[in-house]
Amino acid sequence: MPIQTLVIVPARSGSKGIPDKNIKLLGDKPLIAWTARAIQQANLSNSIAILSTDSDYYAKVGCDAGLRVPFIRPVECSNDKASALAVVEHALHWFEDEYHYLPEQVMWLQPTSPFRSSAIIEQALELMERRQADGVIGCKEIHRDLTTLFKSNDGFLTALSNDKAIQTRRQEVEPLLTPNGAMYLCKTSVLQEKKSFYSERTVPLVMDAVMSLDIDTLTDWAMAEAFVKAKLVE
Repeated sequence: MPIQTLVIVPARSGSKGIPDKNIKLLGDKPLIAWTARAIQQANLSNSIAILSTDSDYYAKVGCDAGLRVPFIRPVECSNDKASALAVVEHALHWFEDEYHYLPEQVMWLQPTSPFRSSAIIEQALELMERRQADGVIGCKEIHRDLTTLFKSNDGFLTALSNDKAIQTRRQEVEPLLTPNGAMYLCKTSVLQEKKSFYSERTVPLVMDAVMSLDIDTLTDWAMAEAFVKAKLVE
């Protein structure tokens, strides 16, 4: 049966904020291994999961964690200016060369979101099919109203919306949603056409604060360690 979903775990070496972040030990395992374990525990049929990295050592860590590493990513899509789209396109070229067709959809799972669960991975695929969507994106809620989101205008606060009185009570505010970086799922044809994971038929998958944690700074890393120590994650 043809492979329907290509799952890509991107792990570039050379992180500046947290050196070697993607292989740094979080709890008892490298950061990459948290996402690898969630993939292995998910009920994924007709799927293949690969690690896309520019490092031989990262490739070894990924293999030890159970991920397939079919290539070392070339320099042109490995620097800090390379887009996610460029990495996906490279992986799709490899897939087409290997299997002589393209997968129906691509799932992008960043290792910097280590606490996204196997259940969430399954839920994204189920949601995609049930809603007949073009994509599913992990999101977190922002309990703020546009009247309390501001930009600086000549050094003064200017609300993004002035069409009503400022809303500050949580109970009165319909949450806004913003991508959390933990989950991107998109039809391959739409991704190639739009050059983006976003389309008009993208469905949000809301996650809690723990699963939405995206490790970018040392403060984020300290929070992740605190979650592990408090046994908020397994």
